Amino acid sequence: MYNKINFEILVQILIELFISAIMITTLINGNINLLVHPKFNLMLWITSIVLILMAFVSLFQLFRPKHMNVLSKYFLVIIPLIITFYISKDSIYNLGASGASSEYKFENVNIPEVNEYKEREKYVKKPGKDYIEIDDNQYLKWYYESTLSWSNYKGTRFKILATVFKDNSQKEEFVVLGRMGMICCMADIQPCGFIYNEKGYNNLKSGEWYWVEGEIRDNEKYTYNYEQLPMIFNVKLEEARKPIDKFVYIQ
Repeated sequence: MYNKINFEILVQILIELFISAIMITTLINGNINLLVHPKFNLMLWITSIVLILMAFVSLFQLFRPKHMNVLSKYFLVIIPLIITFYISKDSIYNLGASGASSEYKFENVNIPEVNEYKEREKYVKKPGKDYIEIDDNQYLKWYYESTLSWSNYKGTRFKILATVFKDNSQKEEFVVLGRMGMICCMADIQPCGFIYNEKGYNNLKSGEWYWVEGEIRDNEKYTYNYEQLPMIFNVKLEEARKPIDKFVYIQ
């Protein structure tokens, strides 16, 4: 029976089904979005279905033996597939949590210019609130839109959900309160937050989550991750639970 099977086609089918199974599983549990922006999820679903269809079509050639089966080329595909199992959920995020430590530093990436946003969102206070609350869907767009114009918000208080980043290379002069932002994919993930050095900042622990309410201004003194992030001051902190999705995206 074995001499009637085209083993090259069999390996192709197994690889196609294996890749589609990984993609579907990670799409369902959400882990795919540790690596890829959610806006690509539909494309990934379509790709998974196409792979399954390709495997089905290949079945018609499975029992057409081939004189010489060349299987060595498929090992180049198997290696990266195996490596994917060694990427833990938190490993990517922890790279950012280490900030600009001596062990790892994020490379500078190109972020959108402020004038690239043709339709600016208006951020306003809700009735009865003395601050503007920025939710996770707004966070990254708000952050980049406002990067060059924090002076326009003088006297305005914002409330955000943020985690603590510490930079050991700065001799604990400050912490950063913010989020890890993803514009497109894992390659452009970087901390998007605010320098904080008011009383008690040194008691905050890396990875803790808080509702942060405060005012924001430009910073020309401190550098974090090769950037002069804006500063947040007159801050009120309230402990918060870690969100299901620790990243923020351009929606």
